[in-house]
Order: sequence, then structure tokens, then C-alpha cells
Amino acid sequence: MKSSTLKIFLCLAGTAALILNGCSDSAPNGPVPSLGSNTIKKYVAIGNSLTAGYQSNGLYRSAQVYSYPNLISQQMVKAGASLGSFEQPYYSDPGTPDLTTGKASRYEIISLTSAAGVPVIGPKGLAPGAPTNSALPRPYDNLGIPGIPLAGFMDTTGTYQSPPLGRDAILRWTSGPFPKSVFSQVVALQPDIVTFWLGANDVLGYATSGGVSPSAPTPAATFSFLYNQAITSLKQALPNVKIIVANIPDVRAIPFFTTVGPGVAPKLAVFGAKLYYQKHGETGLASGQTSLTEAGAPLLTLKGLTYTSYLGLPSGQWYRDNRYPALPSGIDTTKPFGLHPQNPWPDALTLDADEQVTAATAIQNFNSTIALTANGSGAVLQDFYTFFNSVAANGYELAGETYTVAYLEGGLFSLDGVHPTSRGYGIVANEYIKTMNKSFGMSIPLVDITTLPGITAPLAKVGSAQGLPYVPFEAFKDFNWLFRQSSGE
Repeated sequence: MKSSTLKIFLCLAGTAALILNGCSDSAPNGPVPSLGSNTIKKYVAIGNSLTAGYQSNGLYRSAQVYSYPNLISQQMVKAGASLGSFEQPYYSDPGTPDLTTGKASRYEIISLTSAAGVPVIGPKGLAPGAPTNSALPRPYDNLGIPGIPLAGFMDTTGTYQSPPLGRDAILRWTSGPFPKSVFSQVVALQPDIVTFWLGANDVLGYATSGGVSPSAPTPAATFSFLYNQAITSLKQALPNVKIIVANIPDVRAIPFFTTVGPGVAPKLAVFGAKLYYQKHGETGLASGQTSLTEAGAPLLTLKGLTYTSYLGLPSGQWYRDNRYPALPSGIDTTKPFGLHPQNPWPDALTLDADEQVTAATAIQNFNSTIALTANGSGAVLQDFYTFFNSVAANGYELAGETYTVAYLEGGLFSLDGVHPTSRGYGIVANEYIKTMNKSFGMSIPLVDITTLPGITAPLAKVGSAQGLPYVPFEAFKDFNWLFRQSSGE
């Protein structure tokens, strides 16, 4: 952003990982709100953590109220929809628990500066919240399930529904007489309009784990079968429903992958050395070398923030944190970490050039399937792939500020570097609304993004810190769990 540090961090909780086509939004104005010739009595949202309103590695009410489905429902009501109460599976603050520690998994600013002069980001060790409306005597209208891959939509076994959060807290297998699949719960609600945004987790788990767990995205043929099955089943069960399907953004453009490398490159220059890193599948001696400035350089994931302080030191901290019973063959932690092929930057913290191609190819194949399925079924396509790429290239203008995809100061992503913030979800909602208006002859007013919350003023001080923030290794345990669900593990 190009404004003062204070303004930057006033907007940190704004905008998002899913955001705009390099364009801009302003306060709503235009035609008189109207649904045109459409009758809308029920809107249902299908998706993953992005649909659920996940922020900063947690699901918690003060963020969920700004989920894009909830914001869309409010604007529909303004246009004349008789939705009644749009119900979501709220979790009281501070939100969902980390399955390892039992404490709230939500990332917060723990301190503005550490001993090293950088902000510390991670869970605060607070007791978690709990579901607040689990007694609702019908399925929720927001059926976004964190961690769910495409296979989870028709699943009735719970294999792909992120137990216990998805299966128990959202689909409520154990606390209500509801169908076991997302598909069946949607049909039970008999919606007039549906937003369908699944598929990102079929590649994101591969990418965020550095191509380690899972070791490949969902096969293209499997994705094609499952996507066609999902949309065809919806149209057969709900022949009059209006469906908007969203495609998958380029995961390589989010702060989770674009933050660490640019921060490490100057350190390498000081050392006068290159980074040795493990390529896909390597567990011992590394064959990769990079200055992190060349074309096609590997991307270092946000999980690597913890280990940047060990560069050049004879350290085996990575192996201790991951509880290796013994060092892998070929590893010697008396060598300088990251600067020697026998003590390299780990594969799990790296998306190398080949892995980037694998992820990009999967996204292209998935998006081709989504477009063809939409065209053949009469569904409407929401093109977030093009949208995000434009934002990454050009930034996003909002209320006189330029937002970018940079971590923290860019203002588009929450603290986990993957999920949107409140204003970001508002922007996503507006993109859906624009598509609905254009495709269905409606005049649903846009969300006024400037009314959505930003970060509180004291956190503006973070912008004065030098160097990369510090995120403890333990902070990523729940994050890892979230995306392991992509492979049904």
C-alpha cells in the first residue's frame, strides 16, 4: 500500500485472498434494489473454509458474521428476498480448537516486537470457543466446511468431511436428524439459488505442504468425474435452482508462498551464498540451489518463517520440531542450515519449480472442468482465477488506498496468509453479487466495504518492525491438519 503505516494496518483486517480483478469498489449506488422477475426464499452456500468465513487460522463468530455468504444474504434481503434467518454454524470467540493442544487455533498478534525486533504472530493459548447454535432444527444455510475437498460433497462416510469440525459441528451427524452428505442437506433446504465453490483444497493441500502431504493434487480425471457428478446431481434434484460455480485462483500468488523468499534473498546476498533446498521427494542430501531472485525460483512457504533465523547456523531445529527419531540419511546438522547440501532447506517448506508446474497444471485442468460443466449444465461461472491474477499484478483500489498481495501490509489477507479478512470477504461477496445481477436480471446492492471492520489502531506499530514476522512452529499444527483433510487423511 502507498499510504502511511497507520492507514495500512487500519485496513489489515480488510480485503482478501480471493480478491478482485485489479479493479475497485466504492460505496453501493445505482438502480433501485430489486430481484427482477426472480423469487428467492432460500440461498445456500457450498464450499470450504473460504465459504465458512475462516480467518487467521480459525473459525470464530466475530469473523463468521462477515463470511461472504452471510453478506450476500443481507444484500439479497435488501433487494426483496424473503430469506428469513440465514443460518451459519457459529463458533463463539476465540473460535475453533487446535486438535493437538485443545487451545484456540486462531492467529493473533502476540507481541508487536520480539527480542529480534519483529512481530510475533500465532495462537495466544486461549481456551477455545464452542458451537452456539447447534440446536437449529434444520441444516445450516452456510455449508462451508473447512478442509473439505471436492470428494466431500457427495460423501456419506465422513472420510472427506473434516471430522470432527465438518462432520459433527457443521453437518451435525451426532446432534441432529440430518442427512449425512452436504449434497443431501442442500436438497433438504430446497434453495432457489446456490453458490458452489469447491475444488481449491484439491490442490492447496499439496501446495501448502511443499508437495509432501499429499504428494500430488487430485487427479484431473477424478476431479472431472466428481465435479460433473456434483453439479448434475444438484440440477436433477433441484431443476429450477440457480447455481453460480466459482473456479480456483492461482494458489502461488497468495502470501503463504510469496512472503518468505523475498525476505531470505537479501540474507543470502549478505552470506555471499545460495540456498540449498530439497527438491520434490528428497529427504536427505539436497540437489537444489537458488539465490531466490532468478526466474522460476522456488517458493518458500509461510511455515518457513520459523526457520529463517537459523540460516547459516549449525542447527537441526527443523528435525527436532518434527520429532524425527533420527536424522535422515545424508543430513548433517553440524553444517550451516540452508547453506550446505547436507543441511538444506526442507522439501516440506519449499514449492520448487516442478511442484509449481504441477500445481498450476492441476488448477488449469480443474478450471477447464468447471467451465465446461457450467456451460453444459446452465450454471453461471464466477471467474476468480482471472480476478485474483489481476489483483496480484495491479493491486486493488478501495477508498483511496492501494491494496496488494503482500503479507500484513498488503491488506488483502488475514494472518495465516491464505484466508481473507472481513473486508476481503465483502469484496468476494460483491463479485458474486455483480455476477448475479448480470446473469439473472437482478439489482442486488453491493456491500459497502468501508463499513466492514479493519484492524485496531495499536497494531499499526507492527508496520515499523524490520524483517520477517515470527510465527512459531507450533502455530502451524492446526493449519497442517486443515489441509491434510484434502486427501482424506
